[in-house]
Amino acid sequence: MPPVMIRKKFGHTASAVKGSNKITACSKVDLSFVENGSFIMLNGDEVFYKVATKNKFIYEQEAEVSDESLTIASNAGTMLNIDDDISLAYKDYEVSEVQVENGGKGYQEGDVINPQGGACKYNSIDEIDIPAQLEVEEVDSDGAILSLKIVNSGIYSVPPEDDCNAMSGAGSGASLKVATRLLNTSSIETRSISSIELSDDKTVIGLNHPLSPRMQSVSLKVEKWQLTISTEYTGESKFNVGYDIIKDFTPNYNLPLIKSDITASHMVYNEAMAIIDQRIKDIENKLN
Repeated sequence: MPPVMIRKKFGHTASAVKGSNKITACSKVDLSFVENGSFIMLNGDEVFYKVATKNKFIYEQEAEVSDESLTIASNAGTMLNIDDDISLAYKDYEVSEVQVENGGKGYQEGDVINPQGGACKYNSIDEIDIPAQLEVEEVDSDGAILSLKIVNSGIYSVPPEDDCNAMSGAGSGASLKVATRLLNTSSIETRSISSIELSDDKTVIGLNHPLSPRMQSVSLKVEKWQLTISTEYTGESKFNVGYDIIKDFTPNYNLPLIKSDITASHMVYNEAMAIIDQRIKDIENKLN
């Protein structure tokens, strides 16, 4: 006789909203094994829901960075779960052109200056910034800068303003007109979600460890499974709770379910009939 599987807990969490027919699981959960016709029950419920279909999807949102958390400017609802593994992409910029607006005074040929402002990308390996470096090529008799060349384009998470002052060098008072461009590749880091706070107009996400310093915004992306149930979810909305899945027998009396891939399906049917027969006999005995 085909083996009957017990009710199984798969760890991590799932979420559902009252009135919807969707249950969304944590990204660490693989629901590819769940067959249509299986049953799922969220912790705290007394009702099993029949799985109609399943699908894998990608959720993406822009988020602002603050300390060890991210803020999305909308309610993410069931789209995010505790322990989700998320990828965070952020844009990098570099200085592409520079012109002298005001040459200042006191500079010398060979001085290396930096454009002021922006947010340099932080190199955590040697703990230094990566600003653009501009070499003074020519000065006049007062040390005013006449021409510059870019010796290092720098890497910025937030680029300098188009009009900015010059920093460093032997002189002072120079101002620049700077052009920047977005690099073709984005940097990507991965984190896990440690907490989620939902409100009407935003979602605050706690991370398992901080992002690189000076990062201000990221593009959040996560891939996960979602189940469509055959009826509306009638319980109160639940976020990030455990769940049980039953895929080989009925939820209340453990009657075996016939599957299309079982060759000896009559054995499963006979076992179910025997259980029902015994239940009816027990009820009759009690009534008598």
